[in-house]
Amino acid sequence: MIVNSQPTAQSWLDQALTFLHTVARWLGQAIVGAVNSIVPHLISNDLIDPIGYLALLTIIVVLVGVFEALRRLAYWVVGLGWVLIVVRIVIDKLKS
Repeated sequence: MIVNSQPTAQSWLDQALTFLHTVARWLGQAIVGAVNSIVPHLISNDLIDPIGYLALLTIIVVLVGVFEALRRLAYWVVGLGWVLIVVRIVIDKLKS
């Protein structure tokens, strides 16, 4: 019997989840470190991961809101552009 001794490569999903966990951990450490530098021992180190995940979700929600606002702004700009084109065509036709 031959045993495969080579480590298996992580799937893209494993890598993505590991990346998200790392980012959440860094955010949690930064937030807990900043708060604890102002008020020592206010937040336990046990809360680093939950705070980090919550901060990551907050960033995602804010970005989605910003992109939603930009999308709405783009619709208004495009709509205004079409209105101005129609006005220009009407003015050109009234002049001739």
